[in-house]
Amino acid sequence: MPIPFELRPDMPEEGVSASGSGLSHPEHVEAQLLRQAREAGEPMVLPDHLPKTHLAILMAEVARDHGAAVHAAVHAAIYSAYFGEGRDIGDRTVLLGIALQQGLQDAEVIAAWKADTYEERLRAFAQLALSLGVGTTPAAFACSRLMLGTQPYRVMREVMAQCARTTDDRTRAERARGV
Repeated sequence: MPIPFELRPDMPEEGVSASGSGLSHPEHVEAQLLRQAREAGEPMVLPDHLPKTHLAILMAEVARDHGAAVHAAVHAAIYSAYFGEGRDIGDRTVLLGIALQQGLQDAEVIAAWKADTYEERLRAFAQLALSLGVGTTPAAFACSRLMLGTQPYRVMREVMAQCARTTDDRTRAERARGV
């Protein structure tokens, strides 16, 4: 289950310029990202504007309460709006448009932005992430191994293969004990 992690909770409401704040990716990283997107047939832009994503994360939590499929669709739509179209996902109007396209009610999303319920959930997720050692994105756990940052495909493949071997070994041991 993916959990939200707000990388820069102190981001100004209006967002910042990546180049102006020293948060741009190195050119070789951007070139690689754009190449991979092109090879996958996905549109990708890398906007200089870094939005405050807090409202988008809250909206995704509203979607989570509507089920895994709705959560996944809203998450993908937010991601696509930013990285596919370069839209400002910190803008309430942009987010409400995405919400309506994905079947969420704007009144429910607006209420979530004002209520403490989802804020409390995000604080709990942040506490969990920090207690597990997560301090950056992306981050993933695979077979109790924490992987921080973007990993090459071969690393992910090796970790998953190790996980499968460990699971197979555990299953054989349980069968031997008659469990």
